[in-house]
Amino acid sequence: MASGPGIPCGARRLGDDVLGAAPPGRTWLDVCIIGQHLPQMYQDSEMRALMPGDCPALGLCPDCLGFGDTSPAVAADPLTASRGVDQVKRPCPGCGGSGRPALRVTVRRDGPDITGSIRPLPHGYVPPAGTPDPVLMAAFEAPADMCLACGMPQDGAGPRGEALHS
Repeated sequence: MASGPGIPCGARRLGDDVLGAAPPGRTWLDVCIIGQHLPQMYQDSEMRALMPGDCPALGLCPDCLGFGDTSPAVAADPLTASRGVDQVKRPCPGCGGSGRPALRVTVRRDGPDITGSIRPLPHGYVPPAGTPDPVLMAAFEAPADMCLACGMPQDGAGPRGEALHS
């Protein structure tokens, strides 16, 4: 799947019993966008099956296929389909639940207050045209200098000014 400016995302199909039947040619998905799970409807032509070998070129975690949650259970209702990285059943050890090994996302809830952070980790630059499968990349429209692993430009810096890309 693609989100925002064309960043690939991992997703799982939701059953018709969760949000109702989708119109013909469309499917309800539980999409993981840097750890936030949101039910969204996509055209069937916009979906691509992922294999672990596809993930590094897309900046996604090969352990969970960019989904962040390793629980085999599929969301049972709209409230469990929409959840933060802190609410997943089993966060993936490879990405901490973000779906991206280069990012660590945390959410803290304290009554009505919610705070979150996105921390990029040092990693190899993943260019938007880095996938060997041009058909797969045609589905994404990421800016030319954006790293698919973290969303930062190639010369992006970490929170203390350190270089992110090796």
